[in-house]
Amino acid sequence: MLSYFVQGTGLDSLSMREVDDPTPVPGEVLVAVRAVSLNYRDLMVAEGRYGKPLTEPMVPCSDSAGVVLAVGAGVDRFAPGDRVMNHSFRYWPGGTLRREYMEGFIGGGGVAGVLAEKFCFPAVSLVRGPDHLTFAEAATLPIAGLTAWSALVPFGQTRPGDWVLAHGTGGVSIFVAQLARILGARVILSTSNEEKARVVRERFHVDATVDYRDPDWAKHVREITGGDGADVIVDTAGGDTLARSLGAANYAARVAVVGVLDGTAAVMDIVRILARQLRVGGIYMDNADEFESFAKCVSASKLKPAIDRIFPFEDARGAYLHLQNQKHIGKVCIQIAE
Repeated sequence: MLSYFVQGTGLDSLSMREVDDPTPVPGEVLVAVRAVSLNYRDLMVAEGRYGKPLTEPMVPCSDSAGVVLAVGAGVDRFAPGDRVMNHSFRYWPGGTLRREYMEGFIGGGGVAGVLAEKFCFPAVSLVRGPDHLTFAEAATLPIAGLTAWSALVPFGQTRPGDWVLAHGTGGVSIFVAQLARILGARVILSTSNEEKARVVRERFHVDATVDYRDPDWAKHVREITGGDGADVIVDTAGGDTLARSLGAANYAARVAVVGVLDGTAAVMDIVRILARQLRVGGIYMDNADEFESFAKCVSASKLKPAIDRIFPFEDARGAYLHLQNQKHIGKVCIQIAE
């Protein structure tokens, strides 16, 4: 079979090679990959900016959808022909994240990912793909979709009528906008691009947008919400943006920290956190049980993930470059087979 590898030295190291087909051991499933979606983390891994430096070439990417080809001994949850999506951890069945689970986060840190024609995965970490989605759409659910779900539902406890604030127009933020609407909440997105602001208002029915280049954007969020502030904030940026997000928060707001695009350090107003009883939490996707719940929500609501562009398997590097340019709205995917 064909598989891509990265060495952590930049996108020029992304290369395709032929390797032996994998064979499932007891408890595993052999999956024929149909589509893969990219995350910002994949760029960081390719460039050597994520976790431990790679000591040898590694298969990248963590999110895919495909078809079961064969099952190992003891597997009765799936059969050949089933459509599945993989969790981004080889093993995180339920509960909170633990160190031993973290060591199985695929596509980075030396744990092989899914940018290949086939891969083997534990059956307990696979979820059936919603029938109404294409393989590319289903491949967007594991990280971006599950992160948005975790931020809004288990952590954010989003209720109808809440104001939800998210930053940018990447995969997580667009999922936040879509899921928030399903939950009956109102949505504010920040962006510096007028065209993107128009698109998210028209296509995703976002209630309002603010320009994050404006130093007073937090004030504008409070004005939009009638002086209260946002009830749930999904902060994909970190850094100074996170510090300002706290200034846009309502009393008892839930602030989900999910990214570091604006830096890994932030100076936060502790008095505001105390006085407004804010709850700030780090979101690193969620467990396989929550992935099942999220998939059921997608099926019931007929949610259609937003895909900006799909690249062929032979042009995986083009997909990485498109993501790197930061001009997309929604997810960037790689199609391996129909």
